[in-house]
Amino acid sequence: MLRDLVKNPKLRARVLERAEEFRLNNRAGEEVWFRELILCILTANSSFISAYKALNYLLDDILFLEEKQIAKRLKESGYRFYNLKAKYIAEIKKYYGYIKLKIKPIADYSQEEARDFLYNNINGLGLKESSHFLRNVGYFDLAIIDRHILKFLNEIGTTSLKIKKPKDYYLAESLLKSISSNLNIQVGLLDLYIFFKQTNTIVK
Repeated sequence: MLRDLVKNPKLRARVLERAEEFRLNNRAGEEVWFRELILCILTANSSFISAYKALNYLLDDILFLEEKQIAKRLKESGYRFYNLKAKYIAEIKKYYGYIKLKIKPIADYSQEEARDFLYNNINGLGLKESSHFLRNVGYFDLAIIDRHILKFLNEIGTTSLKIKKPKDYYLAESLLKSISSNLNIQVGLLDLYIFFKQTNTIVK
């Protein structure tokens, strides 16, 4: 089933178009990198649609808003975890102007090291969100393991793994890398096919 999706010319064209958008983000300036970082913080424990809607309530004014004002905007957007995410967003505002400058050289050398840096230094980013951010700014060698991916792995009988510890994430990632290698597609793009299989849409 997944192999058929990967071979589908219309879907493949959509995935490649999305990949090109991510590559354009890689060449874009700090504003885009900051936007993608906020989006990935908002996506954690929430749907992409909810996170994207919340992001649009913030973007124009985000650098000028205090933590309580950010929380208010998030709440107005219908976002659930508005206080916690406002705290995380307020924290990373101080890095604005340095995000791309710091992350890109590391990611160009080692995507794994860049993910570790994000995971260990940015509150609100787990391994999944760190991988998601790097994919969205043009790096495709890391797996984004969300509930859709875990459901897929369970459906094909590969594993009944639940992500409770980093080692669980790395194990699932190794399985996905094996699948992506067999399908001749980068693992960072494989999740778009799986997401489409599970939801019939590409929005990530």
